Amino acid sequence: MTLVTNGRLITRDPEGQGYYEHGAVAYEGTKIVEIGEEAALRAKYPQAEIIDAKGGVIMPALINAHTHIYSALARGLSIVGNNPTNFYEVLDGTWWAIDRHLMMDGTRASAAALYIDSIKQGVTTIFDHHASYGEIPGTLHTIAEESKRLGLRSCLCYEVSDRDGEEKCLQAIQENADFITECKKNKDPMLAAMFGGHALFTISDKTFDRMVAANNGRTGYHIHVSEGMNDVYDSLQNYGRRPVQRLQDHGIL
Repeated sequence: MTLVTNGRLITRDPEGQGYYEHGAVAYEGTKIVEIGEEAALRAKYPQAEIIDAKGGVIMPALINAHTHIYSALARGLSIVGNNPTNFYEVLDGTWWAIDRHLMMDGTRASAAALYIDSIKQGVTTIFDHHASYGEIPGTLHTIAEESKRLGLRSCLCYEVSDRDGEEKCLQAIQENADFITECKKNKDPMLAAMFGGHALFTISDKTFDRMVAANNGRTGYHIHVSEGMNDVYDSLQNYGRRPVQRLQDHGIL
């Protein structure tokens, strides 16, 4: 038995006591056994190993509901000649320039970096939206391996886009489909899948139809919507509909 003590305990329990000024958590292995007042738990488990929270907050771990593993090694990056002034230029000059050169070893290293940083910040579950157009097949499986190795929960998807041509687009669709199949088969409580899509201005109606067919109703979609006005203008000018209406028309909402 282990006790985490000397902290202000936030339980997030809507029906019980939500806060203990002098709280503690008792756990054994990977299971939380009991929470409550530190004095009571110390008396109940006198032989427990003590972890001192040093007056900090003790609380359930955080969930990062949208992140990009491909950007994990790009903090502080300055690309010579890249001075973006709008959403499209940020994508084309920075993120697409990175993910077009990201191979499998780079994806694995980026995943390890992001997971380690997540642990340091108290995040134990991530929803990732990955793109590595340098090498697509197998990338979600590689990320999943790092997730399992470092002990985090992950909901993963691949960013489908027409921006690098039909072959790459089809590979991205297949990567989503294959990983969804694997998650459904293995039923690992630490891994889940969604179907990823980039901003709508890089996804044609034909590609949306292919995504929906490959998903076949198995999971939800993780997609950027109206992140910049480029997205809104493109939908209106080229499809006569706003972005959310396009998603509705294709059965994605």
